[in-house]
Amino acid sequence: MVYYDLKIVVMLKEDVRYEDTYQKISDFIAYAMLQDEETKQFHKENTYKMYNFCSLYPLEEDRIYKGDKMYTFDIKFVSLAFAMKIKQLLNLISSQYFKVIMSDIKTFEYQTIHKLITLTPCILTTNKGDYKIENDMELVKSRMIAGIEKKYQLVYCEKVTCDFIQSIAKINRTPIKLPYKNIHFLGNKFEITVKEDELSQKFAHLALATGLLEKNSQGYGFCKAR
Repeated sequence: MVYYDLKIVVMLKEDVRYEDTYQKISDFIAYAMLQDEETKQFHKENTYKMYNFCSLYPLEEDRIYKGDKMYTFDIKFVSLAFAMKIKQLLNLISSQYFKVIMSDIKTFEYQTIHKLITLTPCILTTNKGDYKIENDMELVKSRMIAGIEKKYQLVYCEKVTCDFIQSIAKINRTPIKLPYKNIHFLGNKFEITVKEDELSQKFAHLALATGLLEKNSQGYGFCKAR
């Protein structure tokens, strides 16, 4: 499976705390989408947006990104046309926090994924709000699988089930507190061992491109592969 990585270099206009970057970048992308009628309508739809981004890098030692300094973030897409549209729109706008300096799209295709490691925290919610994960990996696993199955159906127009996860482990000791609008979520990071059969690999590639669990278009569940 191919996915597209849009690398954005920005100049920060003022200092931003690490934990606030997800909301700031999400708002920046959303503002760009509002500048075009097609992406504006898509932004309003209650559906998987099929993109995922990471926080700014390099990370500062004090976890405060500095104004008048350049940083990079990446947005992954499954659609080249969508990636190109967002690239165009981001280059046309500026915000309170970001000024785009340059952007570039690269195409990636992985042969075999052995592991997925989440670089940004994953969010899992229930009807009562965010879920404080202790050692309930079976719930985490089932929710990860269910999310990728729904995305697979959107991308391939085919409904299939696949337990692509051989094993899963939480790699942070305590939940990560994340601001989201006027509330906070508790996030966690995971290392997932992926099965080697063809369908499991397709699911893993889709997870790599679009993120795991919830709120991927807000930057959560962003993965790297090994």
